[in-house]
Amino acid sequence: MSDPRSAPTVPPEGVPPAPATTRARPSPWFRRLYMTLRTEHRTPARVAFAVFVGVFVGCTPLWGLHLLICFLLATLFRLNRVIVYAGANFGNPITGAPILLAEFQVGHRLLHGAWLPISLADVEQVGVQGLVADLALGTLVVGAAMGALSGLIAWLVARESRHAENYRWVADQIVIRYVDVSIRDAEAARASLLRDPIYPFLLEERFQAPGRRVLDLGCGRAIAGALLGIFSERPETRSYLGIDSCERYLRAARQVLEDVAGCQVLAMDLRDFDPPQADIVIVNDVLRYLPFSSQDALLRRLARAMPPGGRIFVREKDAGAGWRFRLSRLADTCSELVPGRPRHGNQYRRAGDLRNALAAAGFTVADRVTYFSSPAWTLLEGVRRPAVASRG
Repeated sequence: MSDPRSAPTVPPEGVPPAPATTRARPSPWFRRLYMTLRTEHRTPARVAFAVFVGVFVGCTPLWGLHLLICFLLATLFRLNRVIVYAGANFGNPITGAPILLAEFQVGHRLLHGAWLPISLADVEQVGVQGLVADLALGTLVVGAAMGALSGLIAWLVARESRHAENYRWVADQIVIRYVDVSIRDAEAARASLLRDPIYPFLLEERFQAPGRRVLDLGCGRAIAGALLGIFSERPETRSYLGIDSCERYLRAARQVLEDVAGCQVLAMDLRDFDPPQADIVIVNDVLRYLPFSSQDALLRRLARAMPPGGRIFVREKDAGAGWRFRLSRLADTCSELVPGRPRHGNQYRRAGDLRNALAAAGFTVADRVTYFSSPAWTLLEGVRRPAVASRG
């Protein structure tokens, strides 16, 4: 997908085509450019090579020309231009001086068999030509070494975390809708689609059974609604209701879903929410915003609103995951400092306690293994048992 004149439009084999949209889409050239820069040349090998080239350029003392050099090299070698330039930022005002010193020292050591003295008199003795030679050779060696190490790390990460091309194509079709809202929302949607295990899992489910009523609690930007509305084979038999308390997220969701039939999002407080009838309920990273008693009460209300055999998917941080959980909790705390982000008190549970709460509400519970399961998270599926308690 390296041609900036065309966004991805043809689905890979096995993926239903996205329906044509009739809504006006502003700035099509900008949307195509964004999709090209974010999706071109993304195989693990090319990602690794792009990082290598970028870091190597970042180690050169050609400050002010890095952007132009990165663009030319990425175009020449058919690499992702964003990744190449991101790698070039390895050389920055903080790291520039240490990198330059290392290059002088390594170059002098290789040419003269000794480290370069630091005193001004010694530097004058080496002369300008000697310093240039030291720097040129040191740049080649240090840049290649740092680039190779960074590229290897990038290859390992890309190889370990890559999605199937089918799913990446689907993610592109969803993300391009959020570009019309803002780049910020598009990047947030992309990060969720590629990192959050529940979305590839839900796509595998594909909501194929007729009459599916989907309720999404804590829907955020309604990414699940976009997946459901756009990639269901029979969208006319589906309905989607997303609930969230953040009006900014809901505005983005309404714009993305404005031409998708059967999809609606509402602003509500889950503590007082009386759920409608639903066949599938998604509770993704939202229970922790409620007190434990409210979590239990909400699960019981959901069970009463679901028919026997209805399914609920709950994804939450596992308070019993040790240091991984503590690191994830720290990330939550930091994210709430970002202007415009909603602020909640967090009530985390251990995975075992969450299973017990679902079972007590009337569900048969099973763990679900997904693409990117993390030890800091748990994803549980609950199937509504034939009889549930009538107490609220």
